[in-house]
Amino acid sequence: MAATHVLDPADSPGVTPAQVELILSQIESLPTLPAVAARLLEMTLDDRSGTGEIAALVESDPSLSARILSLVRRSHIGSDAQTVGRAVVLLGADAVRSLVLGVQIFELFSHRAEQADSRFDRVGFWRHSLAVGCAARLIAEQRIANLARAPAARMGWPLARPEEAFVCGLLHDLGKVVFDACFPKSYDRVVERVEARHADIADVERGVFGVDHAVAGHRLALHWKLPTVIAECIWLHHHTPASTPTRIAFPDHVRLVQAADRLVRQMRIGYSGTHSLDPGPDDLDEETASKVMVELPEAIELRAEALGLREITSREVIHETLVRTNAELARLNAALTLANRDLERRGRTLDALCAAHRRLDGDCRHETVVQALVQAVRILAPDAGVGAFVSSPTRQLTLVGLDAIGQAHPRVEVLAAGAAGVVGALGSGPAPAEALLSPPLLDRFTSVFGQRSPLRCWPLSCQGRLSAGIVTGGPIADDLEPALRTIGAWAASWLNNAESAFVARQLTEELAEINRRFVSSQAEVARMRSLTMVGEMAAGAAHELNNPLAVISGRAQLLARDNADEETRKAAQTIADHAHRASAIVSELMEFAKPTPPRPTAWPLGPFLQEIRQAWLGKDALTAEEFTIELSDELPQVHADAAQIRLLFDELIRNAVEAMGDTSPRRLVVNCRGDVADDRLVISIEDNGGGMTPDVAERATDPFFSYRPAGRGRGLGLSRAARYAQINGGTIRLSSRVKEGTAVIVELPAAAAS
Repeated sequence: MAATHVLDPADSPGVTPAQVELILSQIESLPTLPAVAARLLEMTLDDRSGTGEIAALVESDPSLSARILSLVRRSHIGSDAQTVGRAVVLLGADAVRSLVLGVQIFELFSHRAEQADSRFDRVGFWRHSLAVGCAARLIAEQRIANLARAPAARMGWPLARPEEAFVCGLLHDLGKVVFDACFPKSYDRVVERVEARHADIADVERGVFGVDHAVAGHRLALHWKLPTVIAECIWLHHHTPASTPTRIAFPDHVRLVQAADRLVRQMRIGYSGTHSLDPGPDDLDEETASKVMVELPEAIELRAEALGLREITSREVIHETLVRTNAELARLNAALTLANRDLERRGRTLDALCAAHRRLDGDCRHETVVQALVQAVRILAPDAGVGAFVSSPTRQLTLVGLDAIGQAHPRVEVLAAGAAGVVGALGSGPAPAEALLSPPLLDRFTSVFGQRSPLRCWPLSCQGRLSAGIVTGGPIADDLEPALRTIGAWAASWLNNAESAFVARQLTEELAEINRRFVSSQAEVARMRSLTMVGEMAAGAAHELNNPLAVISGRAQLLARDNADEETRKAAQTIADHAHRASAIVSELMEFAKPTPPRPTAWPLGPFLQEIRQAWLGKDALTAEEFTIELSDELPQVHADAAQIRLLFDELIRNAVEAMGDTSPRRLVVNCRGDVADDRLVISIEDNGGGMTPDVAERATDPFFSYRPAGRGRGLGLSRAARYAQINGGTIRLSSRVKEGTAVIVELPAAAAS
């Protein structure tokens, strides 16, 4: 029989619904049943047909006649039957129909049986089909016998006639030979995949064709107009009783074929293509199943020759069952051995991961992760030296974890980033360490593991952020590679987390510093705004007050000169003096608000301070013992306006002298050191006066603030000093304690070294 290959799924991966329908339409293009089989089906379904008509139809086919007579003689029910008519009477219409239908379909699809290159075992397939048919017949007979002994058991079990059950079981896998006939190339691929994967053939068929052999066989049964009971058994024989649709015409027959198919697959008779472990038919009681299994080999032997298979003895059936069962047991044993080995390896991997997780205990640092990684690898490879490394570009260093054989605990060493690293391309699999590691890093592992141990490196995939890997020295089992990959993936994830955590800590610290500077700058901005307001106020005051003060002063002077009255002259002079004082205050405010732009030059600090000291000693404000200067050697020169800095120090010393008051003994110390890193000079002016409270010290440099009684000061001394420091690129800070004294820290820019 030849079929037109409109579509071969082997050439069309990913079958679409439209292609599925095209495949099924090709199945429907198969030739119809032979005329004898079709006419016989009509006659056996017609109650008016007699055995004479059936015998006449069979006699029209000499081959069928010979097979029926042979079956009668072998079944020991009619050894004297010499005519087809007698044989039909002895066998019954059901037996004749099942035999004729089976023979005709077998011959229809047996055209490829001799092709040696086919992977589909057709002989094994027909043995399996014949065994299912015989098993279904035996089950039906056994249930009828049981029902006769116990009528109450009638409910819930199929009442199929034995020969009807036989033909349903014989044709249950019809879809397989349909696929083999229509799509031989694709079906060979299906069988190849089934054997390679030990999968169920129906699952692979659905992947290749979009439908399985049950649907294909059902479609052909409908096309051939086979009885509904046969079509339903073909369609649903792979279902379980629980999943079988309830609204079908013959549910009991379907359950019977399902039970027979599971029983035959359990006995491993013929080729079914189903490798899943089956616990056996649930619908069969143990007694029925045991009896069917005993009688089945002889039933197969009786029917095989009539069907057209070569003569099969019951001994061959039993032998085949034992061979296939032993082969399946051997395969399962090998699979279990591999599974146990894999389970043991997975268990060790899990133990290693648990140990590493306990070691970490939430400590996400590079050092801890490397140590935990080495500890985990040690569990997997107890007979080898194990180590690990990670090069962190963020921290600019390389961490090396080492655990030699016999070592109590793994240790972690730190190498400079420039001294160690990775020179090779980090692939996905292990490689010789010398191909990947830089010489310093390779030497470090070699010195611990020894020269005799070949070093292997297992790179870790850290998303390109880090260079990391596992290093082993000594024997490593081949089956440990998946475990090491698992441990490596875990470690890579933690190392990435460690890198991210370190970056996050850095950013947090930088953000805190930026925030601190921002807050400080806000205070400075507020102070500068205050100074601006003072400047504007002073400028306005100077403009509005200077002219009236000049008039007042001039008139007072004239009055004092021209008036003869002594009291009047004294009063006029007092007015003139206070007008001059008010004018000086306005000028002082103007100098504070808008000081003269500095003219910085480079000058030595030592002589400058000594000059200031001599000036104050000359004022008898301090003695030489009370005012001392301490300078470090080789101070850089100051780069600032010397005149303004002189005013700055005069204000600070004046403030210190007033703060010490009647303190005895008084002590004023000026010392200086150079800050080479910042190119600045730091000068400290310390007194042992009464000190200031924190509130007073915080506001000491604010304009017009004074903690002395009203009229004793204008509150511009320290403010003016801070102003001079600021415009010259310096700063002033105060540190004071009540009854202990005050230290004023002045920072000034140093001149660049020539």
